[in-house]
Amino acid sequence: MFTNPETLWIEILVLFAVGAFLIGLLGVYVYKKIHHIPTGECACCAAGKKNRLLKQYHKKYCKN
Repeated sequence: MFTNPETLWIEILVLFAVGAFLIGLLGVYVYKKIHHIPTGECACCAAGKKNRLLKQYHKKYCKN
C-alpha cells in the first residue's frame, strides 16, 4: 500500500470512499436511534404493523 506513486491517488480515493460509506452507515443508525425509529430485526415488521392495524380499525369502525 502506498508504494507506487502513480496509483497513490486511487488508493486515497478508495480509502475516502470506504470511510464515507462507514460514516454514512453510522449516521443513519444514530439518526434512527435519536428519532426512536426501529432498527435491526424490528425495523422490517414495524412498518407493516401500523398499516395492518389501521386497516383493521377502519374495517371495524367504518366512517358511515
